[in-house]
Amino acid sequence: MLSLVAVLCTGIVAVPVSWAVLKQAEAERGEASPDAAVNVYVLQMSSGEELGLSRVLAARHHDELLRQWRHYRGEMQRGEVPSKLGTVGPIDVDSQGEGRATVTVHVRAIWWRGQTILNGTEQPWRFEARRDDGGWRVWAANLPPWCGVHVRADACGGQG
Repeated sequence: MLSLVAVLCTGIVAVPVSWAVLKQAEAERGEASPDAAVNVYVLQMSSGEELGLSRVLAARHHDELLRQWRHYRGEMQRGEVPSKLGTVGPIDVDSQGEGRATVTVHVRAIWWRGQTILNGTEQPWRFEARRDDGGWRVWAANLPPWCGVHVRADACGGQG
């Protein structure tokens, strides 16, 4: 009887563990399309949350892209951090073939001040996305400077 209980308990534990491993593997696969990978990147930049960002960064450039992302968030914090970043219009995907695409998304900062909503000027953010390890990931990010472009240079302490 004790061995039957042990087998049943092992089965109960094994199912959640295998489910968690499967879900983790799915999460690490990247995104279904280049624009979805870029959308996750922009959403994570908007929220300032790194959790979930790694799944859309190409493994070969992961550390470099993460440093770039952190530096850009630092610039946003040095200036006036918006309430959110919004995308304007559709995300433009230009397929380069062989699992590569150039992706352009127009991004603007949005601030809420009580009942007032302030919108920054939209700026193009350009990315190279590649199919990598089963899903689409950001391979390179070319973002306009935060200080001096998205916000006035003097809002960042006069440096741009």
